[in-house]
Amino acid sequence: MPLAEVKPGMRGVGKTVFYGSQIEDFGVEVLEIVENFYPKRDVILVRLTGAKAEQAGVVSGMSGSPVYINDRLIGALALRFGEFMKEPIGGVMPIEDMVEVANKESTRSIEASKSMSALPQYIQSYLCGAEESFWENLVTGFLPTGESNNSSLSTIQSPLVFSGFSSTVLEQYQNLFRSLGFIAVQSGSQSAEAVEKAPKFEPGSAVSQVFLSGDIGIDATGTVTAVHDNKLLAFGHYVFNLGPVNLPVASAKILATLPSMMGSNKMAVSTNIVGSVRQDRLTGVYADLSIPPEMVPVRLALDSPPSARHEFNFSMAVDRSVNNLMPFFLRIALIQGMVAARLASEESSMEVQAQFTLSDHRVLSINDFFSSQQIFGFFAPGGDAVAASDMIASTLGALLVNDFVSPKVEKIDLLCKAEPGEKIAKISSVWQDKTEVSVGDSLMLTIRLKKTDGGGKKIIRKVNLPHKLQAQNLTVFISSGDALTRYELQTNSEKYVPVNFDHLLSILENRRKNNNLYIQVRVRDSGILLEGRELSTLPPSIMSVMDSDRAIGDGKRLRDRVLLEQVIPTDYVIAGAKRLNVRIIQPQRASLPQREDDESAQPVLW
Repeated sequence: MPLAEVKPGMRGVGKTVFYGSQIEDFGVEVLEIVENFYPKRDVILVRLTGAKAEQAGVVSGMSGSPVYINDRLIGALALRFGEFMKEPIGGVMPIEDMVEVANKESTRSIEASKSMSALPQYIQSYLCGAEESFWENLVTGFLPTGESNNSSLSTIQSPLVFSGFSSTVLEQYQNLFRSLGFIAVQSGSQSAEAVEKAPKFEPGSAVSQVFLSGDIGIDATGTVTAVHDNKLLAFGHYVFNLGPVNLPVASAKILATLPSMMGSNKMAVSTNIVGSVRQDRLTGVYADLSIPPEMVPVRLALDSPPSARHEFNFSMAVDRSVNNLMPFFLRIALIQGMVAARLASEESSMEVQAQFTLSDHRVLSINDFFSSQQIFGFFAPGGDAVAASDMIASTLGALLVNDFVSPKVEKIDLLCKAEPGEKIAKISSVWQDKTEVSVGDSLMLTIRLKKTDGGGKKIIRKVNLPHKLQAQNLTVFISSGDALTRYELQTNSEKYVPVNFDHLLSILENRRKNNNLYIQVRVRDSGILLEGRELSTLPPSIMSVMDSDRAIGDGKRLRDRVLLEQVIPTDYVIAGAKRLNVRIIQPQRASLPQREDDESAQPVLW
């Protein structure tokens, strides 16, 4: 029925699922046509009737519920007022506006959906660790903010259903999800038998847009508006308003409808993935059940003595449109899996072995060691799981959002070996045997580490200097890996700016490890950094050309360069850094005596 035929006072019926998979009717009365609700787009203001609708009101998860008048479809329930409403009043998105979403598929552009380029942020997070705010800023900066005015008519917040998650995670991120237009709901998953028996889609069926599926799941629940030739319209509003997408769509089962004055919502579980969401736009979602989505399998295995190995398997949606969202979802899934496997967020340490298999058959392997530290917010004990998940999620982000011609991520395999207790050692002091050294001489360093259990460890290392060194001073860093990398990011940040995909892989593969102690000697240099490589001690003539405006490529003068770097493996996560300054005694210049009868003779340097 065209919007022009809809009049106040008309009565009709809506369809949705309140429990299980059974589609039920609820009454609808047209109150008014709200003109220009969106620019040049109207919505239909309605009152719901019937016992369940009057008890629960307009429920999160009813988005997309079809509304009929005289057996003709007028649109989908899509909007509601905020909290403490005494009457179930909502807004219906006209069906002709939703049909426009389906028509967009005929002019679909492969390149239309593109993620915000956050590669530098992901690289820094991967190399040095991330604060909680990094992920929140990344997600909220990428996705449109949901409407949350409690006194106005706004889109119905969809339930974002988490299966396999504890309430701790939901409480931590509830405000973030709400700002994005979701209500976080804790749920479970379906058995294989139940998945096989999932009913076909009909108008009023529950539907889910899936982000993670398996032992750990995340999906957004709504309602199907219309079905035709293996294609469907749903939600009556956007999920993320991303335009053309290719994300998994699944049928869903409603476990319960939870009435609340604060806003009722449905508790659901997704069943079988049956196709792909192809369009996500202002007035609704369009899906094609004949097009399979792309998903990446993730295997998380965790050994936590004395328990047997715990293993979690799930699949992750992959699409350019959500490249900055999926690393965040992977992160919280891994945190949940790691903590759940050992039954507590206790103080512990963990070795992580990660493998990212790429479509060109290359494998990116990353190994590191993590331990609890009191800096990670709600997972302060158990911070090893947070830090490890940050590293893995940042790796995925770097592989997804780069603008290079790059292979796809085919699968992710993770093996974690946990042990109880903190294993952190802080650099408490460093002694040097001399403050002046000659060229070719050596420097003896005594390093003291202080463990969190009160114990200590002394490390003595000899640093040999080259016989040819044109410098007056040395700077010696005794540091953890992340602190040393932060210094380099501040002084020579271009070193970590990849110029192609192979260079990006090299940066990821050569990440300094947490349980290594690093001794790095740096000297002042007249070199230049070009495409991530240090060109050191260049002659003045070459330097002037490379540093000129006519030089080819992007170069930057080096403030200093690495003379040598020693790596000392330990059994502890190293924390802190110390810096020493050492003066270099250069050989004195000498000259042959000048003959008194040869005034033109010049000194000979040797």
